[in-house]
Amino acid sequence: MNESTHDHLFLDERPLPAVRGEGNIVQWHVFRSREEAERFVPAVRLGPGQQLVGGRSSDSIGPLWWVGVRVDDLERWGNRLAINKHSGA
Repeated sequence: MNESTHDHLFLDERPLPAVRGEGNIVQWHVFRSREEAERFVPAVRLGPGQQLVGGRSSDSIGPLWWVGVRVDDLERWGNRLAINKHSGA
């Protein structure tokens, strides 16, 4: 991972998206270590009108980090039922 490009993703505490399409986030992956999240970032391929988002949070087990994709226009993006999350937790 290129620290100068993606380090900002994990600096701030941000809750995981709780509702489909919240904040126009349509896909996210959750990890139990920052290193796993950082290794995942290069695998994300963005299309036009999409940007990489993420943050750190915690649950009753402990800390977690997440990486997601935000779209500029949720309606143009398409089917809200296709919004997807994955957990490595």
